[in-house]
Amino acid sequence: MKKCGLLFCSFLCLLNIANANDQPQAPNSPIKMTLIGEITEQGQKISGIALEYEDNILSGSNLRQLYQVQTQLDQQAPISRTVLKAYVNNQAQKSHQSNAGKFVIIELDTQDKNAIPYNLREENTQPMTFKAKDKNGEIVSVEKIQRTKVPEYYNDRLIYQVEQTGLLKLTNDKTLDKTSIKQSATQKTIHTPYLDEFVAKTVKGNPAENQLAYRFYRPQLNANQTYPLTLFLHGSGQVGKDNLAHLLSSKGAIATLAYEAGFVLAPQYQTVFDPFAPQDGIHWQTNNRLDLVLKMIDHTVKNEPQIDPSRIYLIGLSRGAEGALKLLQKRPHFFAAALLMSGREANTREWIDGNANAENLAALKEEKIWFFHSKEDKVSPVRGSRINYAILHDNLNAPNVKYTEFTMQQAGDNGIVNANPHNTWDAVFNSPEVIQWLLHQRRTTNEEKTK
Repeated sequence: MKKCGLLFCSFLCLLNIANANDQPQAPNSPIKMTLIGEITEQGQKISGIALEYEDNILSGSNLRQLYQVQTQLDQQAPISRTVLKAYVNNQAQKSHQSNAGKFVIIELDTQDKNAIPYNLREENTQPMTFKAKDKNGEIVSVEKIQRTKVPEYYNDRLIYQVEQTGLLKLTNDKTLDKTSIKQSATQKTIHTPYLDEFVAKTVKGNPAENQLAYRFYRPQLNANQTYPLTLFLHGSGQVGKDNLAHLLSSKGAIATLAYEAGFVLAPQYQTVFDPFAPQDGIHWQTNNRLDLVLKMIDHTVKNEPQIDPSRIYLIGLSRGAEGALKLLQKRPHFFAAALLMSGREANTREWIDGNANAENLAALKEEKIWFFHSKEDKVSPVRGSRINYAILHDNLNAPNVKYTEFTMQQAGDNGIVNANPHNTWDAVFNSPEVIQWLLHQRRTTNEEKTK
């Protein structure tokens, strides 16, 4: 009898211990939060959160009901973020499916108004004087504003708060109690795929003050393998000294990376007029700036032997498309192919157009170029791309030139996300058809042509 009593007491003790082990507990160490960024058509946005727990999580392909997310800017009233999914993963990044691990990934809706972690400060808001043609073809002076937008991160002013609203079982049999985690949305706490790997560099001309800042992306390399190099030229809205705005404003610099590992060069000039060639045009029009671009490319190719010289690609949007077209003229038979979006007529000087003709575009007859434009574009009228294409295709019988024209009646038409027909690159950078076409092209040498 006494023996039975001891056994019963032992059973109760074990039961109490088991029950005690399953009591909700606070974590042994702080839960680490990583904000996950994404470059979208409307800039960099926080599209997810990774929470790192002390041990692997038992359940986890659908934890959406367990989490709520709010942001607070400058101690104002908190604003909710929309939670799309929550699941377990083995690293602090999004995944197409749940994986055993100690990270909870919370995917957020990038359409939330509070998804962007920075403010855009406007610069160059005063009119500048440029040369243009009037209706009679006479050269006149006109005033135009070349507004630019400079990203300024909120940093410690923006707080993300995650509420774990229920219990969470770990694989070590521990049950974590409800908890709250806070994190400032600083530049360093936001992990954005591809963007984080771009390194800031500078190319110098003569004199040494004649410089062009750029960003360089170098992929993880495998021995005995070659990789493409993509050059991205930004538009007038990304002029500046931050060496960052051109990476955030569109997917241009990363357009090819989701399809194939490769090198990327993304330069940024500082002023509308080139102080080292003030009479040679604006933006990418000046020979000085394009010479710096070519010097940057040559230096990169020389120092990165795994770049495939037959696969150097060119992407330009708006004023960048204009510059890219001139770059093709300066160095024909060098680039494998080019995507040119919403550009101007070839050889425009400031706003003086009417300079494109079969003679100065003849060097591009064999180039592989795909033009894109919206017919409703008010920033850079569609007439420029139509003229470029007509000269190349109709007059010069260029066999490798393509042209796609969009009609845009509302935001979203043809994949143009922003409410601006000028932004044809929204559609282009989201098009597997276009990007895969680009990456499929190879530069053809004279020797190959004669075989």
